[in-house]
Amino acid sequence: MARRCPACETTFTVAHHTSRQVYCSPTCRTASRQHTPVQRVCPVCQNEFTTDVSPRLVFCSAECRLKARTDKDRLEQRSCPICEGSFEAPATVRQIYCSPTCRQDANRQRGQARDEDRAHRLGEKPPARPVAKLPPARPAPRQQPGVRDPLEPTATRNCPHCDQPITIVALLATPEAARPSITSRIPDITPLRRTP
Repeated sequence: MARRCPACETTFTVAHHTSRQVYCSPTCRTASRQHTPVQRVCPVCQNEFTTDVSPRLVFCSAECRLKARTDKDRLEQRSCPICEGSFEAPATVRQIYCSPTCRQDANRQRGQARDEDRAHRLGEKPPARPVAKLPPARPAPRQQPGVRDPLEPTATRNCPHCDQPITIVALLATPEAARPSITSRIPDITPLRRTP
């Protein structure tokens, strides 16, 4: 199958029609990927610079790019479409909402509008809007650390996180059960036993 090279305008053949080859040679491919040098003026320091890296390169250096993003003189006053409050944002940054909360509210509103539109097109009942969540119930007040119930077993302690009573199994077991003796088949090793 014959194709025309976009760099040198020569005709070349490829092995199969599904081949992704565009250029006739690696030299033409490399030549077509090189950008022509362009003269630009940095909007921060007003210095003229030459670039052939990318047509989107605007600033002469990383310092100027950072300065343009953080400079107080380049901040714009914008209005949040959700809470209608004003906020400042750099001119080079595409920021629409004043906070992540407003962004999440906007996503939620778009989702609800999409669901209602879909239900309207299908002739279904629109989904019910979620009810605002009630604040969680307050936990029971903690017992003072030094006060213990006289009927409470002595083997219980209070959890350091929630201050609820927990049972400590090691204190409930007898010393013999806590340290079981293991019979050894080797006569010269004596098992450890607790001495009274």
